[in-house]
Amino acid sequence: MKEFIDHILKILNTNGFPQKRVSLPTEKMYEAADNKGFSFNQVLEELKAAHNIDAQIGPDKIIFSQIVTTSSKQEDMMKQAQEMMSKMSPEELKRIQDMFMNMSPEEKEEILKKGKDLGLI
Repeated sequence: MKEFIDHILKILNTNGFPQKRVSLPTEKMYEAADNKGFSFNQVLEELKAAHNIDAQIGPDKIIFSQIVTTSSKQEDMMKQAQEMMSKMSPEELKRIQDMFMNMSPEEKEEILKKGKDLGLI
């Protein structure tokens, strides 16, 4: 089954996955799995569990998409924030720091709370 899954992953990646959703013919996928002695539903479960790939099964095509986890969203946000800060001049960073320092205790608390909720702090 591992080879069959690797083949599916290769097809998906060739077609722009994970940045794009990729569709493959439903009947052909079930037949290919059956010819190899596998249950395609088990293959889909393995793709979901091991590779975070979701599949929406339709009558004509199966649409594969990457499952986006909360932690990956947070990682993306952190990378974006770090990228933005690395492009800022020292004056801009100082201005942001000064703005934070001039906030009321309630505003600071709210920002820190939001950072904790997002897992940034």
